[in-house]
Amino acid sequence: MPKFLFDCGNTCIKFALFTEENGLSQHQFIDYSVLHSFVTKLFNLYPMPDEIKISSVTKVERLSTLLANIAEFTDLKPTIASSQKDALGLINQYDIPETLGIDRWLAMLAAWDIYRESTLVVDLGTALTIDYITPEGKFEGGLILPGIKSLRDALLKDTAIRNIPELPYTSELGHNTSSCISSGIHYAVVGSILALHQSLPNVKSVVLSGGRAKWLKDILEPILPKTEYHVHKHLVLEGLLRFQS
Repeated sequence: MPKFLFDCGNTCIKFALFTEENGLSQHQFIDYSVLHSFVTKLFNLYPMPDEIKISSVTKVERLSTLLANIAEFTDLKPTIASSQKDALGLINQYDIPETLGIDRWLAMLAAWDIYRESTLVVDLGTALTIDYITPEGKFEGGLILPGIKSLRDALLKDTAIRNIPELPYTSELGHNTSSCISSGIHYAVVGSILALHQSLPNVKSVVLSGGRAKWLKDILEPILPKTEYHVHKHLVLEGLLRFQS
């Protein structure tokens, strides 16, 4: 029987189907505006799932809509993931463990369960999150920064800069306003990861997630050549699959 996994983010829902035959597959991005038709398609296309798991950092109203849509097709109650004090040998040392963002917890849960080593877990989405797992499997703490779009939007909103084309984010010094912004964003993102990495002992690997994970890997590899890099575009879904309440 399949499992339905929903990762409800700030801008869209990421969905994955898990089956014993094919594993975790068919990652799809769904806009909230077409949620009902997508859920209808799922239940028409696949056998009834034996489990439905949901991770949500979005508005309560959107989560309620998803639950209502699912309830039209099954009495099976979805599992809503929440951050835990410990799981799979990973210890959550947040001041109040339950207040840790569930997306961060699930990403770390997957990274720890797969690699079992000291790791920086980096997710570049609406926000940039960087979390440190010690060699003993303790989540020591982390950083939350604006993501690329948020950095750019803040500049355009809070300054007189207008109508600036978006350029590739590179390490080259800018020679016009647009290229200076793109380079500044590059250094803000990459520099924060490097600064934290260099301040910590025994970081063996960096696990990268999000749409620009491969971009970050290509930049970081030459700078920190002794570090292992692993790209998992849908790390939260991998963690959600492992989650047990």
